Amino acid sequence: MAKKKTDEPTFEEALQTLGQAVDRLEEGNLPLSDALLAFEDGLKSSNVCRSLLENARQRVEVLVEKSGGHFELEEMDIEDEDV
Repeated sequence: MAKKKTDEPTFEEALQTLGQAVDRLEEGNLPLSDALLAFEDGLKSSNVCRSLLENARQRVEVLVEKSGGHFELEEMDIEDEDV
């Protein structure tokens, strides 16, 4: 899928940036200023991912509604799942 002509990253790019930020923070050897920058990058990327997932969810709901509701959407509780 082609990237939009905006500066906003794709979901995959934001997820990768989030993962990199988490990895850097988990190493535990960053100076405070670098740790704060990594945290900020991760938070921004998390917000991008959340927004894009919400948009995708809304699109799915519209598609299901247009199909006559032949599909049933269920809420997922992903916090209880082991990743």
